[in-house]
Formats: sequence, C-alpha cells, structure tokens
Amino acid sequence: MKRWVPTAAAALAIALFCLHASASGPFDKSLSPDQQILHALNRLTFGPRPGDMEEVRRIGLRKWIDLQLHPERIPENAVLDARLKPLETLRMEPAQIVKDYPATPPGLVFRPPQLQQLLSQDQMRAVLTGTAEERMKTLASVAPEKRGQVLSVLAPNLVESPPELKKEAEEARKAQAEERQKEQRRIMPPLSDLLNPDQVATAQRGNPEQVAALFAYLEPAKRQQVAAALPAQALSELPGMRRLGMKLRQPQQIPLADAREGKVFRALYSNRQLEEVLVDFWLNHFNVYENKNVVPAGAQMRVLLASYERDAIRPHVFGHFKDLLLATARHPAMLYYLDNWESASPEALEALKIGPFAGGPNIIQPFGQRVQGINENYGRELMELHTLGVNGGYTQQDVIAVARCFTGWTVRSPTAPEFAFANFMHDAGEKVVLGRKIAAGGEQDGLQVIDILARHPSTAKFISKELAQRFVADDPPQALVDRMAQSFLKTDGDLRAMMETMFNSPEFFSEGAWLAKVKSPLEIVVSAVRAMPGEVVDTIALAQKIADLGEPLYGKLEPTGYPNTNESWLNTASLLGRINFATALVSGQISGVRLDSSRWDGKDADSIARELLGREASAETREAMQKGLEGKEPTARLLAGLAISSPDFQRR
Repeated sequence: MKRWVPTAAAALAIALFCLHASASGPFDKSLSPDQQILHALNRLTFGPRPGDMEEVRRIGLRKWIDLQLHPERIPENAVLDARLKPLETLRMEPAQIVKDYPATPPGLVFRPPQLQQLLSQDQMRAVLTGTAEERMKTLASVAPEKRGQVLSVLAPNLVESPPELKKEAEEARKAQAEERQKEQRRIMPPLSDLLNPDQVATAQRGNPEQVAALFAYLEPAKRQQVAAALPAQALSELPGMRRLGMKLRQPQQIPLADAREGKVFRALYSNRQLEEVLVDFWLNHFNVYENKNVVPAGAQMRVLLASYERDAIRPHVFGHFKDLLLATARHPAMLYYLDNWESASPEALEALKIGPFAGGPNIIQPFGQRVQGINENYGRELMELHTLGVNGGYTQQDVIAVARCFTGWTVRSPTAPEFAFANFMHDAGEKVVLGRKIAAGGEQDGLQVIDILARHPSTAKFISKELAQRFVADDPPQALVDRMAQSFLKTDGDLRAMMETMFNSPEFFSEGAWLAKVKSPLEIVVSAVRAMPGEVVDTIALAQKIADLGEPLYGKLEPTGYPNTNESWLNTASLLGRINFATALVSGQISGVRLDSSRWDGKDADSIARELLGREASAETREAMQKGLEGKEPTARLLAGLAISSPDFQRR
C-alpha cells in the first residue's frame, strides 16, 4: 500500500494535469445526449446518485434543469428534514443563540466574590489604600468565614508581609482553586464517578446499540454528564447524545457544528441540488470567517452563521443581485467580519464616548479603543470582491468615498446582534462615487452605493465570469460571459435569468466544458458518498475530512473565499489526501457513514468504475486502478475506493 499510494498520486496528478491542459478545448462541439445529462448532473448537483441519470432521461434534461432553477416546485427529501430537525440553531435568531449557547457553560463560570460584597467601604479603603498597620488591623477584624475569601481576591502585593499573612493568603487562594475544581468535577464528573466499571467499558467500547441502551437506562441529568465525558467521535452513531454532551461541555461550539452539519446534510440529501450549489457559491463569494475576533464581549461570529446563510444568502440565490448585495451588507456577520460595525466619521469620535445618541434607537455602545474613525475594509472588498472586480474601474478615492457612505451601518449590540443605522456615526459630508455625486442622506448614502454598484456594467461582467468559472470552465469563453452580462443588465441583475442564459448556451454543453473542473474538497467528499451511496447519520467526521483536504467549512480567513479554479486543488498533498479519504470511506472508517458495498459484489473493476463515474473509465483511470491492485485481492470495496480516487472521479 505504501508503494502504491505515491505511485497512484503521481499518476493522478499527471492525468489531472493533462485534462487541465485540454480544458480549453473547443466550445463549439456539442456533447452527446448521455454526456449532456451526466455533465448537467456534475455541474448542477454535488454529484449524481445511482439512478439519477435514468431519472433525468425520464423527465427530460431541459425540464429537469428548469425544475432545479425553480426549487419551490421540487418536494424536499424527507430524510433531509429528519437530519436537520435536531440542529435547532439553524432555525434560531442570533440573540436567542447568544442566550442559550453561551461562550462558557454557566455552571463553569467562576465569579469570585467582590470585595464590596465582603467589606464595608471603610474597610475596603483601609485594605486597599491604607498603611500596612491599617490593613492588618482591618483584616484581623473580618469575620473568619469571610477572611479567607477576602485574602483570596486581594492582589498578592497587598499581602506580602508579614510572612504569616502571605502564607495565609496563599492557602486561601489554594483552597479557592480546590473548591473550584471540586465544583467543576461535580458539574462534569469523569466516567468513573458516574458509572460502574462494566458501564464504563460499555460506554467506551460498546457497539452503538449497547451504548444507546446504556443511555436509555440512565436518568436525564446523568445521561448528559456521561455524554459530556465521552469524546465526540465515540458518539458519532448517536448524534443526539453527542450534541447533548456538547451542550454541557462546549455550548458555544454547537452553532458552528450545526452550520457545518447542516451544510453537509443539505449537499448530501437535498432534492433541490442547484439551490444548495448556489448557496455554497454565494456564501463563498460573500465570505465571512467563523473565528473572526470581534472586540465586544459576547460577540461571536459563529452565532451569526446560520442567520447569515438563512436570511442573507439563501432567499436571494435565484433573485436579483441587488437584493443579495444589500442583505449581506446589512447582516451583522458581514458588518463584524469587515469591521464596518465600528466605522465612524471623525466628528463622531467624541460622541462615541458619550454612549447612546439622542433621538435614535437605543444602541448599546459596542465600541472599543480600536475605533479610529472611518474603516475602509468593507468599502474596498465591496468593490474589489463583491461587485466590480479588481479591474472594475474604481480608485482609492472611490474606496474612501464608499467607506464614508457606510459609516453608521453597525450592529445594535453583542447580545442582540442585528443591523442598526447610527446617524451620529455617519459622515454627513458630500461624496463622489464612480463619478456620481451622493448628497448627505444618512442611511440612504449606503443604499445609493448599493444601487450604483449592483447596476454597474463592471459588476455584470465580474459576476458573469465568476458564475461561468464555477459552472463552465476556469477560462470560460468570452462570448458566453458577454451574453450573461447582457442578461444581467437587461433584467436588472436577475440571477435566475443569467443562469438560464448559461445553461441554455452551446458552450455549457460543449466538449470544452466537459470534465473541465476539478472537484473542491467539499465536492469530492459529498460526491463520493452520494455515488456509493452511503447513509449518513452524522456529518461531523465528513466535515473534518473536508477540512483535512483544505476547505474547512466557514473557515476561510481571507475575504476572497476559496478559489473557484482548478490550480489550488492540483497539488501532491491534496491528491494524497483524496486517495486516503477514498480508502477510509470504502473501508468503513469514517464515523457516521454507513456503506453497503453488496451492490458491487461479483463485479469487475470496469463495471464498478462505470457505475461510480456514470461513464466508461478513461485510460488514465484504468491504469491507475491496475497499479492500485498490484499484489492485492480485488475486493469490491478496494475497487470502489480505487475508482473514487481515480483521475476521472476527481473531475466534474
């Protein structure tokens, strides 16, 4: 195996490079009818499942595409609904998530008593600012039950002398730490405190049925404690218990885990596949980073992810670009991520020290010392990445003007993270953006910028090329991009109309587009499970595999999002990771995924490859599979793994 992996990886890299080099082939030669169906399934979905090609033939390719463009006409998969039901944060508002899923489990928050709760004002003054004699006299007068508490919270320099006082303070701090550890152990005890030895063995090494029976036997409070004491991977077959334990141990991690799980479940099971592909595309286009460090206490990006996808992205992927642009601009996730929440005119800095402004909504002041005035981050990325493109015709002066227009677009508070316009932060001066004068109009200044950018010809070209790169080829024909841009301008940015133009084009169903794209880590993982197919009860392990391959979900730090072209996924480390993933998948080593390989029994390598690929394997794939079989028994699982890690399966 060790000799085969690098050999196969090298063969895979060579084959993919050759296919990449030929991806700019003729866009005027049409694919065969069967190729067109497979091509559409590879581009409009996260990969075909067994029977999908037959279903598209039955419906008719054009009608199937039209249905995917109108997902409201497609009944959703009941399996998906069942998988998403436990992920309650996907349906919650951010303020409720902040309340129900705090950064630290409530029982583990250690709040030592404050001096003002233990001492009178005169005693506090003597202890904190008095002479050593006054301090000693005051401490000697404190009741014994309070004295240890007082000594444990006093700064060490206040109890340095005499030696007996220093020793007493050290013992008080030690006793306090021991009490804290005792309380933590009471709330989250180890398994040995909760279960007898036989039960511990079952919890740690039992099969899913045995572990489920053990949990059913326990009373609810102990059940949660046992779930919290077990590692998450040990409960992958019991996601409800894993989630229950996480809520006690790490509640702040649940919103992010739910977002990741929901994304993978939707990609795997949704019947509205094009909608899911587009949600992924636009989330990447309007990227936000789940671990963004936000200054205000309690403000966490992860509590905003579900709302960002649900409220700002998903409703608009088949609508007008302007609505999508405005929804992302106003969402707290974007306001925090690109720092616009703290962008204020220089004249407002003095007002920021005062607090909530008169005559407006009662915004809880979320501003720290980092506020220096106008922040250009959002204005720059709005034009460079979201609309016009890097060569879209804007200047640095336009960046500054746009940033001024968006001053005052902020977040109401960390505990109620919703959009608010703070007029006292707004730069009321006149601005000029792309040659257009914008008069002082409060929030309307930003709205006018959105309108200008959403209707700009450079935006039409930039968005058209990005969509064509995702669905057609890395270097799409300029004629197609131009027609899509014309559709954008003609329909006021109707995204569905743009995609209809693309999917009805000869270039989309051409030899130049055929197999021209390398699957991203998300696409390779999901398409492999869909092709096998596999029943997935928990997606945490799959999400981790996607991250291991270079695409952690919601984890792209830079606002560029993940690359839309092949070159970033064509490297030896990535290809080796894909081979290892395929091996782990077919070997049943990915927790939460159940595979039934009996459908492959008695079939040879060519037959298995044909079923997984939806077509005959190429010479490169057959060669790679033969090398992988050297010295091994050609079991069904091995053959399926070789097909999934083959050059052909890596492309769509």
